Amino acid sequence: MSENGTWHNEIHHKLTDLVGCFDRREQELAQLSQKLANDREAFEREMKSKRQEHDKIVEEQYKDLEETRLKVENEKKRMHEVQEFQSSPVHLNVGGHRFTTSLQTLRRDQESMLATMFSGRHKLLKEPDGCYFVDRDGTHFRHILNYLRDGFHAEMFPQDELSLRQIINEAQYYQLNGLVSGIETVLDPPPPAPDFTQNEINDMLATLTRQTTSTLNPPPGLDLGTGRHKIADFVFHNMTKTNLDFHGKNLSGLSFAHTTFAHNVSFVDTCLVNTSFYGCEFASHVVVDFTDADLSGADFRQCRCIQGGPNAFNGLGGGPVGAGGGFMFGSSCSSFAHLIKTGHVKFTGAKHIGTKFEQHIREIINF
Repeated sequence: MSENGTWHNEIHHKLTDLVGCFDRREQELAQLSQKLANDREAFEREMKSKRQEHDKIVEEQYKDLEETRLKVENEKKRMHEVQEFQSSPVHLNVGGHRFTTSLQTLRRDQESMLATMFSGRHKLLKEPDGCYFVDRDGTHFRHILNYLRDGFHAEMFPQDELSLRQIINEAQYYQLNGLVSGIETVLDPPPPAPDFTQNEINDMLATLTRQTTSTLNPPPGLDLGTGRHKIADFVFHNMTKTNLDFHGKNLSGLSFAHTTFAHNVSFVDTCLVNTSFYGCEFASHVVVDFTDADLSGADFRQCRCIQGGPNAFNGLGGGPVGAGGGFMFGSSCSSFAHLIKTGHVKFTGAKHIGTKFEQHIREIINF
């Protein structure tokens, strides 16, 4: 082969290789272009997804901000209303009774129902006249308000048991536990330590009983006569020689139950808290004086009068006993009442919270 033919073949091979190289490069470029297109499409999808997610987040944030703004506006409005409410007098209509007080007073006891009602957390409806209506008996509501203002002071409350129990009922409704506890202590006070023991009182009464009994045996040579009046006059004269004076003493919690009082006895200004006089007998000729005594919780049920002289009560009540006259009252429903009416048993100015009497006796004493 000539030199030209060889060169031509070499050129042809080189061109063929070059064309093949270009084809392969073109294929690679086509693949790269396709990959680039795929990557771009994936990138665009990813960006679109992220943009949508971002837009959603931004939208939610805007929504949260708007809700927060509305909450802040509502809170500002509520605080303004509360401030206006707190700075204004509160008008109440409690069962037809009108009261004006402050929010501070109504919220003084944080555990009470009133504090909860007027805490500002609850929507309270006003009556057309601007009052808040409370469907309770308003008779004692002033005591509820005074307790919230000044605390519990027993002397500022009624002294009769019925009123105090009515106030307890209202205090329980309003969940004012401190007021309930204070009144219950007044109604059932713990007895202070007495000045005498029960044994000392028993011995004292037994001694008087012996002294009284001894008068029934007159001295030798004394002519008592034959009439019942003569004997009764002797007994009457000697029974009243010895008197008992408990003035200002503390006899709380002791028992005089079933004692026969045949002597004048002074319980003036005596502390007789929870002291028992159940079933006592009072002679009609003596005076037993409970003036200004503290009878809180004391028991005077089943008390009665016994004959103490020939002219007991000057003929009031009961029937005659024998030919000599005089009266024996066997019923507490009548005889004890006569003792009170005639001043033989005195309760003037006595403190009587929780004191136990038969109802007709309470009416006579006008408690």
